[in-house]
Amino acid sequence: MAKKIMSLLLVICLIIILSACDAKVDTQYPLISDKNIHTIAFISDTQRFSEKTFNDVYDSLIKDKDTYNIEYVIHTGDVIQEGDDLDSEWKIAKDAMRKLDGVIPYGVLAGNHDQEINSETPFARYSTYFGDSTYETCEYFAGSYSDCRAHAQLLTIGETDFVFVYISDGPDKGCIDFANETFAKYSDRVGVLCTHKYLEEDLSLDDMGEYLLKKVVEPNENIKLVLCGHESGAGFVETKISDDRTVVQIMADYQDANNEGTLMYLQIDNESKTLTGISYSPITKSYEGYKDIDTDQFQIKLPW
Repeated sequence: MAKKIMSLLLVICLIIILSACDAKVDTQYPLISDKNIHTIAFISDTQRFSEKTFNDVYDSLIKDKDTYNIEYVIHTGDVIQEGDDLDSEWKIAKDAMRKLDGVIPYGVLAGNHDQEINSETPFARYSTYFGDSTYETCEYFAGSYSDCRAHAQLLTIGETDFVFVYISDGPDKGCIDFANETFAKYSDRVGVLCTHKYLEEDLSLDDMGEYLLKKVVEPNENIKLVLCGHESGAGFVETKISDDRTVVQIMADYQDANNEGTLMYLQIDNESKTLTGISYSPITKSYEGYKDIDTDQFQIKLPW
């Protein structure tokens, strides 16, 4: 009888242990708090965010700024669901993002959902909320084309001087010219192209990706990184441009992810020369991201 009771207790303990393991979402790359690690918060496709989620995410970035050395926040478009919305969605997004003013530098571009359909001025409402006036007092602002349809920012993150160029969805010749002129002007800085459509869900280049690769990325040798959204999924792909040049392209779109408010944290470690992409929700404190794929957590060699 004693042996049966002991066996039963062992089984119960095993079940409890296994249940606890199943409940715990583990990650190979947890967020690291270290003064020598510098973090970029990469957000995209927030069009399904509620007002509460918008505010909770941006409040969390500010709260975690010192903990994780969050030095920059990037949004690659589809800020809202309907670009011709009568201002309510735009105001929610603007009010949440403006909390970063004077606290953490940030940039944003217009995705396809942020444009007014069948309008002769599809970027008008986007520019009203996120045009040049957004950055007029920001020292890191380095100019724009067509009231921030494309724009540039200069930042030093950790030990690296960057030039970030944002190109909204559906770029015209002016956007392309602005990007090329900016990357050429700041050729001594590591170039990062931020855009909306670029990669397919399987991380292959889409038509816009092929176009921007040829028109902007390949001609500018200082471009080392491309960030995009649009398609549901997250991960990276490396494209070899020449024998001594490889560009890393990262997608981070969590609109169909498993956790509310998930975004990608890019942690730069200059000591180990690594760039780590970490899917994490500051709201649910979960690394789950897309639990059915394994590309949304990664660590690669710094591309610069």
